[in-house]
Amino acid sequence: MQKSNVIGIDLAKNVIQVCVISADGELVSNKAVSPKKLKEILAKTKPSIVAFEGCSACHFWGRFAQQFAHEVRIIGPRKVKAFLQGQKTDANDALAIAIAVSQVGMVFSQLKSKDQQILQSIETSRKFIDKQLVALMNHMRAYLYEYGITTARGKKSFSQLVANILGGSVDGYSELPVSLIPPLRTMWERYEQTLEQR
Repeated sequence: MQKSNVIGIDLAKNVIQVCVISADGELVSNKAVSPKKLKEILAKTKPSIVAFEGCSACHFWGRFAQQFAHEVRIIGPRKVKAFLQGQKTDANDALAIAIAVSQVGMVFSQLKSKDQQILQSIETSRKFIDKQLVALMNHMRAYLYEYGITTARGKKSFSQLVANILGGSVDGYSELPVSLIPPLRTMWERYEQTLEQR
């Protein structure tokens, strides 16, 4: 028997499923609520084990729950899946989360502080921008290759190639139709702008 109630929460943007299991192991409730209502529930409920499946919003909600003396546990989605009963629904997911976190020997993820989450957000944003840069460069390379224009690997060679084309140099680039220069210029400006903002 546990000493605390368990609140299993299946997070979503607009509708959040909240499953409450008593310290005796009885299902108290399992209902969908709004984010605003969830804040009220966490603020008014006596200190409990509050469990979330690891996702993008679990750290925000975990820190919120901690303000009201709840013990926060974050569990990996794969671990929750083993306790899912029946079809995959929000109600069944919330129940599986509540059951999974009550298991002896279960390993949980660490709740990130706000500073840790900020650093993670900056890093993931940087990676996203890097992917955009690579995608833009690859697209421009393919765009030029369709007209027989190629260059050596690397950003420096590619940058020089585009600078020559946009600068009006026609040596070796005469196969590129004039009507394709403006779209190339737009893509190149987007590339340079993204590079500066990185």
